[in-house]
Amino acid sequence: MSQIRLTQVILRDWRRYRLALLLMFACLLTALAVVHSSHVNRQLISSHNQLDQQRDNLDIEWRNLLLEQRALSEHSRVEAIANSRLQMRRPSGDRDVMVTLP
Repeated sequence: MSQIRLTQVILRDWRRYRLALLLMFACLLTALAVVHSSHVNRQLISSHNQLDQQRDNLDIEWRNLLLEQRALSEHSRVEAIANSRLQMRRPSGDRDVMVTLP
């Protein structure tokens, strides 16, 4: 009986089934690529959601600042501050001066 070497059998099987092995490794690499791309996609979606929330918060803050600006620039408020802090008064009719351009 001849002695069969294990390495010869393995090499013969590698040669015989090399296409099947190549396809198996290709499927394995493709599966790993799908897992990686899914992970990256989930990270990007999470980042996008955080940025959407930040945009919404900034939009709310901007609207509040616009309301505050409008409230602070109301004519009656400006006139009240001018009267109380700066002692400014509206000129009477006899103190009006008309400036004419030549």
